[in-house]
Amino acid sequence: MKTYYLLLLTLAAFSTKLFAANTPEYDPSTARAYEAYLLTFVWPDKESSEQVDYKSVIAGTKLPRYTAPNDDNSRSSAANIAQLSVPFDSFKRKIAPHAQVLVNKKWTLIFNTTGATVHETFHSERMKNGYPELTGKIAIKLGRYLESDIQYQHYRFDPRPVAPSDPDTASDQDTQPTQVLPPSLEPTLVLNLEQSNKTASKKLNYIDHPVIGTLIYFEPIALDDAIQQIALEKLTPTAEEAQLTSSSAVQFAPTQDETTTSSQ
Repeated sequence: MKTYYLLLLTLAAFSTKLFAANTPEYDPSTARAYEAYLLTFVWPDKESSEQVDYKSVIAGTKLPRYTAPNDDNSRSSAANIAQLSVPFDSFKRKIAPHAQVLVNKKWTLIFNTTGATVHETFHSERMKNGYPELTGKIAIKLGRYLESDIQYQHYRFDPRPVAPSDPDTASDQDTQPTQVLPPSLEPTLVLNLEQSNKTASKKLNYIDHPVIGTLIYFEPIALDDAIQQIALEKLTPTAEEAQLTSSSAVQFAPTQDETTTSSQ
């Protein structure tokens, strides 16, 4: 363990000049920094009777896919060095017995001036055959308030429908037991959801939806602390960043015109 930390400190020392050269210059008089927290969960079917339409994903569509994370490569060592409090961990523990938590993310944001926008991407750790149940992206704009635009893609793995049978034999098949198909190994249905929120910092916000629930929160931090935290994160990229680029992780899934209604 000591060797690990010595190695990391050595890398930090050698990369200081390089990082300084690549770090954007911020004007302390206009720049603002925040820690952003996002917690996303899916409600159980029994919690709502509203109808939500999922669209069929076209077979063969290339969707984001990941290898299963493990303890060694999914955790950022930067977080171990500059550990900050994660207030949503307590909410996660309270929500988990009642709903499936899909995303619990924290980002360090720096806005160079009012009107600037920061973009982030994310996906759920809950997967099936390497396909995440949820992918998304968020755009956060600094104005009089912090304005967030969130795009979610929530996937389901229902069996694909059986092809229509021959009309000449349909009457015979109608008398046979209905075939029960196993769940698909790739997403077959997708809910494309866009949500917006406007809030001041230090105020917990809940964004409601029959399927997807969202908690979002912003905590102001010192600009120097934000720059240091981002520097540490750049030295130790997460497994997610190493596996897939942000641009390809959050494409809306191509869908067919056919829609499937989910009773939530």
